[in-house]
Amino acid sequence: MSATDWIHSFDRFDGRKGIKPGLERMEAMLLLLGQPHRDLRFVHVAGTNGKGSTCAFLASVLEQAGYRVGLYTSPYLSAFGDRMRIGGCNITDDALDALVDRVKPVVEEVAATVHGRPTEFEVITLLSILFYAQERVDFVVWETGLGGRLDATNVVTPLLSLITNVGRDHEAILGQGIERIAVEKAGIIKPGVPVLTTAKGVALDVIERTAREQGAPCYAADRDFSAKRTAYGLDGQSFDWRGIGDHHVALRIRLLGPHQIDNAALALAACVQLRRMGVAITGEAMQAGLKSAAWPGRLEIVSQSPLTLLDGAHNPEGAAALAAALKELLPNRRLIFVIGILADKAIPDVLAPLTELAAHVIVTRPDMDRAAQTSDVADAVRTLAPTTPVETMDRVSSALYRATVLAMEQRGAVICTGSLYMISEARAVLVP
Repeated sequence: MSATDWIHSFDRFDGRKGIKPGLERMEAMLLLLGQPHRDLRFVHVAGTNGKGSTCAFLASVLEQAGYRVGLYTSPYLSAFGDRMRIGGCNITDDALDALVDRVKPVVEEVAATVHGRPTEFEVITLLSILFYAQERVDFVVWETGLGGRLDATNVVTPLLSLITNVGRDHEAILGQGIERIAVEKAGIIKPGVPVLTTAKGVALDVIERTAREQGAPCYAADRDFSAKRTAYGLDGQSFDWRGIGDHHVALRIRLLGPHQIDNAALALAACVQLRRMGVAITGEAMQAGLKSAAWPGRLEIVSQSPLTLLDGAHNPEGAAALAAALKELLPNRRLIFVIGILADKAIPDVLAPLTELAAHVIVTRPDMDRAAQTSDVADAVRTLAPTTPVETMDRVSSALYRATVLAMEQRGAVICTGSLYMISEARAVLVP
């Protein structure tokens, strides 16, 4: 059995009660391994949308500043090793094999206790901690998997906690409503550890309350730091950033969409806070890091003829952000959507902002059990947009080919969106 086969042999869901909450298994395994996480410096990032982009911006700046940076994200898009990176390079198969050999007896020992068998995500998180400790990285940019309070990543005490926006996703697991979800996200806040956030409204109230309870300084967007966009286009966008003490800097990023300004602003605020804590990060490193940061599958242009964009807008907030960006960037283009969504998502709420813009919709599904049936998604599209042509195709590759033909005929653009799992399949087809 290969290393990845062994990893995937663990349950992602237990089949009846959902994921297994709690940190006991992670803590027990780390104790047996000598608690390697205590030798690492983490920046912990939670939130509903924008976590991965924020992590990418932050890691890029730290690398430009000369540091060896581990980047832990999920899910992967092209290869399993995407989720464990150092300096932009994936973990190698040989390194993963060696780590799996090391953790197998520990996992088996804990599985035989009252704690029970770890989940797949817990095993991957454990492996990543060992990997970064073994490689002696300077910093780990550390993305939560789901939620925060009981997420496997929450066994660390970071230098900073970052929380992006808070939206209504994974309510079956995290609880109903923004306030309940915000409580779970705010669970990454540690005593005395500064927290920075772009959350708004009731979510911000929860985060600030939690920070006060933990004696943690809290810095919020539009109060303690802010960003104003000055230019945008298909080649990127520019913005002015202001922070504590009226510190001001003009910046440019390659990532598209107004929401990426928020993510970049949060990453920059984190860099300024790290610098106040004694981490050497120059203004030049901040500018170069943000400008060079890339994050596949997020309003990513993968073809110019026809113009084809990939975006993993898998929840209502993500879909709304995608729609807002498309209205700005492609106001007069006929948009051919290729959409594939997981069955456990709020499908009508994801579709609503997209169907307003669609000239044609092709519904497909990623190759996984959790994918929604194409007929169900197509019915939802027809309810929302009765006059919009809708087709269904079970294979992502076939749907992309059909969309490409339509876009060429109509001088339009292809927008492939929905589950990140589908985006992964689409990239395998479209990106050499």
